[in-house]
Amino acid sequence: MRSRWILNLVLILVLSALGWAIRHELAVTRTPPTLAGSGAPEPHLIEIAREGEPMIALERLAPGWRMRSPWDVDADPDHVAALLTIRDAPLLRSVPVQAVARDALGLDPVKLRLRLDTTDIAVGGLDPIEQWRYVASDDLVHLIPDRFQQLLIVPPIDYVARTPLPRDLGPVFATRDSVPLNGETLARLGGLIAERVEPLIGDPNGALLELSAADGTRVRYRVSEDGRRWTRPDLRLTYVLGEAPELTEDPSAIDPTPPVSGAAPLADPDVGPDAAPIDAAWPQSSASPGSDVFAPDPEWRESPSTPHSLMDPDAPLSGELPLGSPPEVRLRPHDVLREEVLTRDGSGQAGFGVEEGRELPEGFGLDPFAPDPADAGPIPGDSDPQRGQP
Repeated sequence: MRSRWILNLVLILVLSALGWAIRHELAVTRTPPTLAGSGAPEPHLIEIAREGEPMIALERLAPGWRMRSPWDVDADPDHVAALLTIRDAPLLRSVPVQAVARDALGLDPVKLRLRLDTTDIAVGGLDPIEQWRYVASDDLVHLIPDRFQQLLIVPPIDYVARTPLPRDLGPVFATRDSVPLNGETLARLGGLIAERVEPLIGDPNGALLELSAADGTRVRYRVSEDGRRWTRPDLRLTYVLGEAPELTEDPSAIDPTPPVSGAAPLADPDVGPDAAPIDAAWPQSSASPGSDVFAPDPEWRESPSTPHSLMDPDAPLSGELPLGSPPEVRLRPHDVLREEVLTRDGSGQAGFGVEEGRELPEGFGLDPFAPDPADAGPIPGDSDPQRGQP
């Protein structure tokens, strides 16, 4: 009797298992495959490449998603989560890529491409009948619902997080125009969320707000007069707040993060990433602050090849160089024949030389500063007494 009950129980369990297996098989058959496949892990890297537009690069880190291009800033988690739903897009139809005309489907050339880790997805045009989207991946062309195109063509700034403060900053000290703010203000700043993010046009202006983290990291903003526009000059992004936070000052607050010895000074808060770097080839002065930059270099020493007179301008001449007679300069009268000047220089050497058959210009070879021949007397020692007479 007992064995019959055991047999009936075993049969019931077998029939239940068979029924569950049949239902599961039917459910899997009715569910179409997805673009990423079932059980695919969340990617670590997302890239959106568009023709004529900057590439959007997103990376998954421990604190959350971060944009790497075109800005290095926190990414909006909501936009990234919405974009990742494309992995679960059902494949309504699939054909080999060799069996279709890729140019007719908007897949040759590819103008929009999505990369999830190592998986490339080329996005094409629309099916004119069902209004489905053509995508190509792994040598197959699929038709998926057209629910993701707007997430792939939005401006890159839409993927920037709307929190003005970096998510891992944790400010412990803040100043506005060098005046410290109290602790309650720091707590409020950590929960700020902007209505939108805009690219900075022109030069930033407003009060200088500086936030410091426990590890010494500092972030600077330019806050508008109404307190609603927070601009990061280093990123050239402006966070527009719906309501300005209250910034309460506390001049007695002390910065718990003193600057580390030897650390590089902070950059100019109004200099963006496009500013020209300092030319490293330009010689830099090694003089300490407050020293006389015109004082002689104390490391300069007299070398054997340096004359003593150059070392000490007040020292007498060493006498090693004998002094000769001064050069003798003799002026000739104004009416010296030009041919003599042109052919001889007084030392027996050839002069300028004149081309034969060419007439000389008027006044060539005469000294314009020589005295008037009418006022000049005879030159002592001159063998020609007629020279110099009026």
